Amino acid sequence: MLSWEAIVQNYIIKHFNKISKATGPLRDHFGINYFTYHKIDNSGKYTVLVDRPNWAEHYVSKQIYLNDPYLRHPSVYKSGISLVESHGSKEYKETVLREGKEILDMDLGIILIQKHEDSVEFFGFTGNKKTSSLENIYLNHPQILKSFAIHFKKELGPILTGMENDADSLVSLKGEDFFCDQLICPEITSSTRLAYYRDLGMKCEAEKLGLLSARERQCLKLLIQDKSAKETGAILCLSSRTVESYFENIKNKLSCWNKQEILKLARDFEEVGLL
Repeated sequence: MLSWEAIVQNYIIKHFNKISKATGPLRDHFGINYFTYHKIDNSGKYTVLVDRPNWAEHYVSKQIYLNDPYLRHPSVYKSGISLVESHGSKEYKETVLREGKEILDMDLGIILIQKHEDSVEFFGFTGNKKTSSLENIYLNHPQILKSFAIHFKKELGPILTGMENDADSLVSLKGEDFFCDQLICPEITSSTRLAYYRDLGMKCEAEKLGLLSARERQCLKLLIQDKSAKETGAILCLSSRTVESYFENIKNKLSCWNKQEILKLARDFEEVGLL
């Protein structure tokens, strides 16, 4: 089993060249000066790789992990993209911002969270607002972060697999804080969004959309992209007949006569951020 010190020495420092090569495109093209990957499964088993050993050693020596809100049970997370400073105690935020600036020259940190049935993965990116493109990517090109996540896991796959086999549980490495039930939720809750749209005079539209299931919303999003029932079925692993049945349900729920009316409503929903 790996202690925090062993994680740094046996993986982060040992494989520094490979990790640095994999994260090179972030530095070369966007000025992103630090990247971190974490995976936590439901038993607490923990995998981590970062491309700045000096920060890893500082993080461990100062025991910053004890208050890190991104090292908790997967049940408290939802998928999305979040600012690092959006979660955690005041002490944690002040420490990360102050010492991250000193060691990493960072004043902006972004976390891409991918929640799975049995685990959660984090992809962290930091940079300086003046010298990096991270803020622009966060606001306008989040797909760049997602594409890098795929690239990183592909390039470092064997190392990550080896680490998973050796990893200890965060229950013993982190203590009771692992079980903190404070939600890490990058997305605004549906109830808050509904209240907002009601205040904008869009109560009827919001309630209409609220009638649809998650699968029906997926079908609408693909309809906006001009996907046929066959293409939608292939993407969602459904038969085209099942997709058509979803659209029949949508038509009835939204009081539409045909798919063209559904498409117009879907585009209206998309334009104002309802969909």
